[in-house]
Amino acid sequence: MPVEDRFGPAARLYCLWAVLAIGVSIARAGLTAESVTRLLVVGLLLLQLAAHPMLVRALPWCTPKWRFVLIGMLLAAVVEGFHMISMPVFGSLRIGQETGIAGGLRNYALDLAFTLPAYLAIFSTIWFFVNRYRYGLWDYIVTAGFAQAIGDGGLFYFWNAPGMLLFLPYPMSNYHAINVLPLLSVREYLPADTRRVASRYLIVPAVIAAYLACGAMIRLVGRCFGFEAG
Repeated sequence: MPVEDRFGPAARLYCLWAVLAIGVSIARAGLTAESVTRLLVVGLLLLQLAAHPMLVRALPWCTPKWRFVLIGMLLAAVVEGFHMISMPVFGSLRIGQETGIAGGLRNYALDLAFTLPAYLAIFSTIWFFVNRYRYGLWDYIVTAGFAQAIGDGGLFYFWNAPGMLLFLPYPMSNYHAINVLPLLSVREYLPADTRRVASRYLIVPAVIAAYLACGAMIRLVGRCFGFEAG
């Protein structure tokens, strides 16, 4: 195992921080829809970690780029499903106790119609960097998770509530659940001559910019169809 992939002190500290941030948040909020969503996300992540030797062989007929992008999009679709009870792309699509099966499936399909094209752009952006720079596993986990969490609304949220950065791993867990397995599935196919240089961290502003652009487009198109962000 490469040195940069080892579960060293920094990785252990991050995992402890994540457990505390998620645990304290759920304990304070109780079993709300958001807490149930978070537990489902964490469960999905743990399932991937347990089954990753089998899961990384998914989509063997795809090129490395499309395996990375499509696995990311599939996992994102699952996580979007978890968020349908708490925070879908538009508030009016939220699934509650009064939502029937047909209505729930319709709302989920509409959510995916808006979000999956965005995830195509976002995972293509992440692929651009992982195919050109060498990332240690934990380097990638934290960097990509941070970039996605900040890009997907976190930039404005934490700007207005900087104290909540203490709970940053809470939203980052969303993105660990969708971006770790794609990397594991293609690492052996990445160019061997990539370098681990500081410019690899340009992935952060690039992913944030992708989220901001996609978010603006979703709001614009959604407004044309009568949806408002919420």
